[in-house]
Parts: sequence; C-alpha cells; structure tokens
Amino acid sequence: MNKPPSQPRSGRARVHAVHRAIASLAALVLTALATTAAGSPAAGVPATGSPAAGTPAAGTPAAGTPAAGSEPGRTEIYAELGLDELPADYVILVDVSGSMLSKGRYASVRSALLPFLKSLSPQDYVALFTFGNKAETVYLGRPSDPAGIIDKLPARAGPSGVRTDIGAALDRGLAELERPGAAEVGSVVMFTDGKHEPAKGSRYPKADGPAWDALRDRGAELAGGRELAAYSLPLATDESGTAQLARVVPKTTELRPESVQDLAEYLGRAAERSRARKAARLVAQDAGKGVTATWSPAGTLDLGSGGAAATLTLTATTARVPLTVTGLKATLNGQPLTVTGLPDRVSLEPGAARRFAVQVRGEPDAGALPIRRTWESEVGLTVHGEVTTPWAATLDDVTFTVPTAVDGPDRGPRLRAEVGSPLALPLLIGVPVAALLAALLLWVRRNRAVLSGVLVLSPASVPASALGGGPEEHVVLRGRRLALAPHRIGGSGSVHGRRFRTEDGRRGIALHLRYSPDGTPARSANAVCRPGDGVVINGIAFTYRPDPGGQPGAPAVPEAGAGAGAGAGAGAGAGGPAGPAPIPRPGSLPPSGNGPWRGGPPPPARPPLPPARPPVIRDRPTPSESDLP
Repeated sequence: MNKPPSQPRSGRARVHAVHRAIASLAALVLTALATTAAGSPAAGVPATGSPAAGTPAAGTPAAGTPAAGSEPGRTEIYAELGLDELPADYVILVDVSGSMLSKGRYASVRSALLPFLKSLSPQDYVALFTFGNKAETVYLGRPSDPAGIIDKLPARAGPSGVRTDIGAALDRGLAELERPGAAEVGSVVMFTDGKHEPAKGSRYPKADGPAWDALRDRGAELAGGRELAAYSLPLATDESGTAQLARVVPKTTELRPESVQDLAEYLGRAAERSRARKAARLVAQDAGKGVTATWSPAGTLDLGSGGAAATLTLTATTARVPLTVTGLKATLNGQPLTVTGLPDRVSLEPGAARRFAVQVRGEPDAGALPIRRTWESEVGLTVHGEVTTPWAATLDDVTFTVPTAVDGPDRGPRLRAEVGSPLALPLLIGVPVAALLAALLLWVRRNRAVLSGVLVLSPASVPASALGGGPEEHVVLRGRRLALAPHRIGGSGSVHGRRFRTEDGRRGIALHLRYSPDGTPARSANAVCRPGDGVVINGIAFTYRPDPGGQPGAPAVPEAGAGAGAGAGAGAGAGGPAGPAPIPRPGSLPPSGNGPWRGGPPPPARPPLPPARPPVIRDRPTPSESDLP
C-alpha cells in the first residue's frame, strides 16, 4: 500500500525549530564555560583524578560500608585487653654457619630482628642464640634496648666450614623455656638456610634418634602446660629445618619469604601471631562467661490499671571481653503479660551492669473459673537475646567461648492483680438456680396441676347417686394439693393433680388420692381418679366431677362457710334444692367393714334423682395409667 505523501512543514514551524536548536546550543556552551571557569570538568565528563559520579570521595565510606571506627581494630583491642601486661617468652635461633654469608642472608636477619624486637612488650622475655658448630647464648632478658641486643650478635656469620647443628640450638631454646618463672606464652623463631649437618662430637649426629626423641618429649611437655608455638623462616629454597622444628614443637608454622628482603615482613607476621596467641590466652580467662539478668524489686508487684514498674539489670560477667545483646526482650511464662521498656540492642563493657526501667502490663489469666478475685503468684521470667562480642569480627584467629543466651533471672517476679469478671459469680450461681427453678416449675406443672371441680366421697356399700343413700361429702378442689378431712365420713388423706394425655391426644388432670379411714399410715392407700370416673379406697367411693357445678340433678356444692363448713353439705337453704342426707346417728347402721359406721339400720331411702351420666366406679387403678406431663 502506498503511503500518502507527507505534508511540507510551514515556514513558521521551520523558524521555530531553528530557534529552539540555537537556544539549546547556546545553553550547552554557557554551561561548559561556567564549569571550566570553576575549575571542574564539564557536566558528564569526570576530571582526571576525580571520583566519578556515584563514587564516594576520599574519607567517605561507601554506601553499605560501616564507618571507620564502628568496629575496634587489633591495636585498640590489644590495649583494652592489657596485652602488654601479659609477658611472653621469645626464643630466637639464628644460623651463623658458613652458608649464611651467601646473598647477604645473615645481614638481612640482623636488619629484620631490630623492628621485631622493638614491637615486643616491655614485659616480654628474649632469649637470643646463635648456632653453627654449637649453640651459643647472645642475650637473655627484657627487650629494653633492641639496638643493643642486635649489637651483641656477631658482626658476620661463618667463617666458611662452620656446620649447622639445629639439634643443639633447639636444646638450648627448650632449656630456656623450662626455666622457673617462664611465661605462659612462648614462641620459638628459627632462621636457617640449611639442613641439620652438625659437627663431629654433636649430641645430635643425625636428624633422628634417641636424642631427638628426648627433645620431642620435652617440647610436648612444655606445650601441655602453656601456649607454645614455633615459626620457621627458611632462607634457602632447598632446606628449611622446618621438619626438625616441627618434630620438637608440634604447633610449627613455616613463613617462607620470597627473598631475604621480605624477611622483616614475615618476621612481623610471626610477631603478630604471637600477640594474637597472647590475646587468646587472656580471652580464654572469660570462657563460659556471659550476661546475667536480675529482676527487682523482690516484693510483690501490684498490676493496677497502668501496670507495674520494675527494673531489669543486665550484667556482663566477663573480666576482659565486652559483650553485646541483640534482640533483647523479656516474657513472663504462661501469662498474657508484656514487659516493655527494653532496647533491642545493649552493649556491655567487661564486668559492667546496665539497668532498665520496665513496665509489666496486661491482665493475668483468670483460669478455668473466671470469678472476680485477687490473684497473686510468682511468674517465671525469661530474658531473650543473642549474646556476642564485638571483638569476634576483628580477632578472627581467636576463639571466643561466650554463651549465646542470657542467663537468669533465677526467680521471676511475684505479681498481684484483680482477675475475672464481676458477672462471673452471679452467672455461675444464677444459671444453675434458674435451671433448677425451671425444672421445678416443670415438675410442679406436671405433677402438681391446679385442681378444679368437685370430689364426691360416699360409702361404697351405698351408691352415692341414690338420693339419701348414705352420707356424702362434696369437696371443692382448688390449689395444687389439698388435704382431705371429711367430717361426715371421717378419716384423712390428700389429693393432688397430675396432667395426662389420652390415646386420642386429649389432655386432662387426674387426681392422685391417698386416704386412710382411721387417719393412720397403716391403713393408708392410694389411687388415681380421672375426670368423671370413680375409685374405691378402703370402702369409700371417690368420684371426680371436673365441673364445679356438678352433674345435672346432683346436689349443688355449698358455698364456703355455709352449713357445717367448706366441703361438707349441711342441707339446703330455704327455697333451695335438697341437700345431702344427714349423717346417721351411732347405732342406726349395722356393723360393716366397708366404713366407720356402727348401729341400727339406715333410714328409708328416698328415690334418687336420675344422673346425667352414671359415674364409673373402678377399684383402685394404678397411678401410672397414661400419666403424661
């Protein structure tokens, strides 16, 4: 597809573009001139010898690099350790055989020994020996005058033909280390350019044998009781004497300079390693020591609304090594309490202690029963944090045995607080009581239903439906439980209602009756009577009429206070319906076991009123018959 030809730019647009280009070029020229006048390179062009963009200037640490002095150097650490206070023994063995005349080897040894002696502590001890055909003592004592000690060395080695007896030199060196009062740190430095080639008559004619075994045993015994090391500085490429030295002193290091001109540097390494061993000896005195924590006050802390104030003290138990605790925090074991006021990092000087004001906040656990009460208990305290020493990074050749965890405290704080809810006790008491009351109400509603209706009592030998057929009592049912004490029939008992349900689902209240004809428990009997039914207990018929008005044609229930009293019909009032028959007099009825009456025959019976529904008389049905709540 052919593209449409571009529209030529208007003359005004071309003029504006040229103006913008000229302005940009002028700005660039002016910037370059200003930079040149200020003595700095142009923008984007670093000057010769100047740091490029993003490179820190001299004396400024680069990003991510710790600033100078953030970690102490060896000199500072040695000063804090008091390294000069710990003396060390230096046994220096210098080969003066004829071969040391070659290539200025002996002169280089003399020159290198001077700065080495100057670097030693005034408390150090120097034992300087030369060995050729035999070993000779040059100097024994403190390095108080390094130049004077060097002047005591022979001016030159040789002459030619002088042999190399390394065994004799080691024998003299061990003897000096075995002297009484020798230092705990010892070093053997040996310069030689040849192998062991003793003169005739030497105690060490060969490079092995019983004499060398004795030297080995002596070296092992010395190394077992102190810090002993040896350094071999071979001056020739073929032989070094390192094998013989290592056989006597197991911890032997060979420092082989590339040329005799580098001898002073390598000798300085030997001196630095000796100083590091002295530092390790001092550091070892703090092995197993770390940081301990203590809590104060020892009394009971009352956790009020704002918490309780206390003091946590951290103590460094070291004598020489400083310690650092990072990630510091404290927790109370088994309780949802917090301890605030502790920094994340703490630095401790040797033997120093730092105290921190802390706050214990929160509410203790109320336990399984959150009843409002005063809680008091001793709670275990754990102090967390990693313990290190800032010297470990610098003295990487020294082993620090520092416990990494904070020790203690032995006993935690004793705390007191109000715990639980004020509603817990009322609820704990009220809920069971309410449940008990509800159950009691249900039981009462089921087993002590509210009574209503009329209970008719009459002798079973004379039907109660017959008018004037015998004494009859009407008891008005009310309340939940009613005591029976019929005046006409006699005896005593009780009645209460219990709900039930029929097979067709209808509900009702059955009467649970208890009656004794003479009022004694021995003749007491029980029975259940449903509405409209009747039962016989001890010769007395009980008929339950649930409607208080009675059945049609039945005598009315008298009002309370009328006649002989409530529950007993005393006769009809003027113009009222006929009441029940009077109580027969004693002797009017023949003796019978069905009631408490004795005497002559009963009065003539009156014609009974026809009942609406004849009562069903059942002989003492069981109480469990279809009883439902």
